[in-house]
Amino acid sequence: MSPNENLLNEFNAVINETQQLLDSNTEWIARYDSYADVMISKLELINKIRGQFREWSPLKIYIHTTSIKQAVSSVTFDVRYLGQNVARLTGHLNGIHKLSTSNFDETNLRDFECPIKLKNVDWTSPEATTFRKFYKDRQALRIKADSNKRNEEHRLESLWLTELSKKENKVLPYVKPVLIEKVRFSMPTPISASNHKRIKYSGISGGGIDLFARTGTGGRNTKLCIMELKGENTRKEPPKDAVKQAVAYATFIKRLLRSTSGHKWWRIFGFNSEIPERLVLYAACVMPSSACNDYLFKDMEFDIDGDLIRLHYVYYEESNNRIDKVITSL
Repeated sequence: MSPNENLLNEFNAVINETQQLLDSNTEWIARYDSYADVMISKLELINKIRGQFREWSPLKIYIHTTSIKQAVSSVTFDVRYLGQNVARLTGHLNGIHKLSTSNFDETNLRDFECPIKLKNVDWTSPEATTFRKFYKDRQALRIKADSNKRNEEHRLESLWLTELSKKENKVLPYVKPVLIEKVRFSMPTPISASNHKRIKYSGISGGGIDLFARTGTGGRNTKLCIMELKGENTRKEPPKDAVKQAVAYATFIKRLLRSTSGHKWWRIFGFNSEIPERLVLYAACVMPSSACNDYLFKDMEFDIDGDLIRLHYVYYEESNNRIDKVITSL
């Protein structure tokens, strides 16, 4: 059997395993329908509150499903630095926004040598200004940067979201992240694929998609792209393993968009049109460029009940917390 045939069989096995897990655990269908209804009902609220304050780089604002569900007259956002939570910002419709570092004081000191502790201070207060200035002025490094692999991947995720959000001079010109009312958002799934050798159904504790984006020049040319991000590219952690994770998540997105709530999620993902009769999704690895770069799976396609998953790669070079160069099939 040729290397190509081996790879095709491996990727098909991931798709089949994911499909079987979704078929055997159908609770996700009603749950994600409910998620979609709640999110759509809260979009106006999120938009109004998010428009009342400025995001001060290098701090970045994120939102997650739980915060959206709990939003009534206020919305709680995560405030992250190098992809790591350093504070929470609660925005209110009345224009008063509160910043708190509770739950993060210890890690802020340990990882960034930040001694500033805040408890529900105004976003515009001198204390909040001092906090923001601390992170703006420090070198963009984590103390003992290599001590936590997951934190490093969070840093890279934030770095890539910043790169993809640029309006010009981007390394991937036609790729934009899926956002919720211009706020960074990690799309949840009910499966865990971090161990590519064993995909699990994890319900509400499933894994999130590292980088979820739209790619294309607009209209019918725009495709959803599920990207699995890694901080290493080695023989022990090769590109094909990252692509397998992306394929598992892409299989879920395909099933979600073909479920009863699919049209709602299509809108949440930023589309105003109808879901195409033949849906095409991209699944890609995003990894540091190395001698282990793999190009064999480029443009491999997998038909799932008339829809298509197409494989891609992004190999990048980084310096000074910036993406300098990419080799990509996108």
